[in-house]
Amino acid sequence: MATAERYTAASSPMICLQMAGLASRRLRVGTVAIGICLAGLLTSCGARSVAGPAPAPVSSGAPSGPAWSACNGTDGPEGYQCATVDVPLNPENPAQAGTVAIAVDRHVGSTPSDGVLFVNPGGPGVSGVDFLTQVMAMVPRSVSDNFDVVGFDPPGVGHSDPVTCVGSSDLLDFVNANPAPTSPAGFASLVSADRSFADACERRSGRELPYVSTVDAAIDMDRIRQALGVASISYLGFSYGTLLGATYAEMFPSHVRAMVLDGAVNPDLGAVASLDAQSNAFESELDSMFASCEADTACAWHPGPNPLGAFEGLMASVTAHPLVVRGSSQPFGLAQLLYATGAGLYTPASWPALEAGLAELSKGDPSILHELFDSYIGLNKDGVSNELEAETAVSCLDTPAPSPAALEAAAPAAEKSAPVFGLFNLYSEALCSVWPVPASGTPRVLRAAGSPPIVVVATTGDPATPYEEGVALAGQLQHGVLLTRVGEGHTAYPYSSCIRSYVNAYLLSLRVPPSGLRCPSN
Repeated sequence: MATAERYTAASSPMICLQMAGLASRRLRVGTVAIGICLAGLLTSCGARSVAGPAPAPVSSGAPSGPAWSACNGTDGPEGYQCATVDVPLNPENPAQAGTVAIAVDRHVGSTPSDGVLFVNPGGPGVSGVDFLTQVMAMVPRSVSDNFDVVGFDPPGVGHSDPVTCVGSSDLLDFVNANPAPTSPAGFASLVSADRSFADACERRSGRELPYVSTVDAAIDMDRIRQALGVASISYLGFSYGTLLGATYAEMFPSHVRAMVLDGAVNPDLGAVASLDAQSNAFESELDSMFASCEADTACAWHPGPNPLGAFEGLMASVTAHPLVVRGSSQPFGLAQLLYATGAGLYTPASWPALEAGLAELSKGDPSILHELFDSYIGLNKDGVSNELEAETAVSCLDTPAPSPAALEAAAPAAEKSAPVFGLFNLYSEALCSVWPVPASGTPRVLRAAGSPPIVVVATTGDPATPYEEGVALAGQLQHGVLLTRVGEGHTAYPYSSCIRSYVNAYLLSLRVPPSGLRCPSN
């Protein structure tokens, strides 16, 4: 069982977690000290859809090569090169919807003999452009020398015509609503708030909403490949980025040189099954944190023999009597507690901050947990990022949502299975149930027939993308190779030198690791 160095205010005066990708109120997110997440999938109809073996998309001509210039900190992180690639918003009818400028950035390898390595942090909705700095801090010199490493933002995300729905203050109000109501009236109020939010998205970003699915992003990836003038790409994707990578390999298998999918998503799961599996995984991770804390005298939070009961007591208390954060007018209620708890469970390294926050909340001070909440929803000095809005727009296109009535019917089983996260996660899907654009995708098996070997990395104690999903994806892919990290936390590459060694060797020399190999964490 993982035990982390315990949190103290002196050692960590500021909680700085780059969380990302929560759809509406859904826990569909991930982080690696990066931002990462998951979603549903693919399609046989609708905007930019795929039916059977995917032909190349209708094209208005190969995009011109990017005009690279130094990133200025606004268009991308300083120290790298930035550019844009113009692509049709609707490639099936390029004249209909016009074009969108896709933001890309790159680190230029000193001897890029292995070509181009595309990277994706997950989300959906997390900026791949901003992620490049974190990738370069993770990969060894051998990788950064031998590849041009490329980040990009799909349409609707970050620097690429971001989907916007409401201003920052209204977005905070929306997130503050009770995300796990236990009464019919409370659920009706939640659905009403979701409908208002969805209507605002249609008013402000309606032109773009039909064209931001995972399939759309995969097509745009290939147009970036064309613009770069390379015949094939290598790819390293985390969490939701595994769904994007597998979708790309399904559509363009001959354009893949090497592909690593870390924190894998099962594309064949429907919305409710996916959310229930994730809720159970988060619940299991919460139990692991409780056990770790109980066994460690340095842990800040010792509520007695029934930590789950104590936690549920905190849930009831902040629901009935929300607190006000010291030095702020922001409330702290059930939404903030559940988001913050989810944020603290992504890696054992953040457990001490969560434990300290629970200890302080028990005394009436929500400050530490509120920092976790702010990080989770992307709140910064400029307001709230568009990650939540973009994640929602992508996820609602990727997978059909159950009706509100069907969600209510599924609620008792979800709550029984996962008392803390079950309703919270399930009811996040209510926003997609009232979304203004019908889903263009449906869950399905992805085989990527004709691709080279694809390395799928899964972690046994991953709360955001449960281990079984990685096993399922590796089994679906025609040439899937499963690589397992034994341990807690979301994704594997940042937390295991063993995983890194096999992944790096595969990217550099195409040496495929033995399928079924298990690596420790360190």
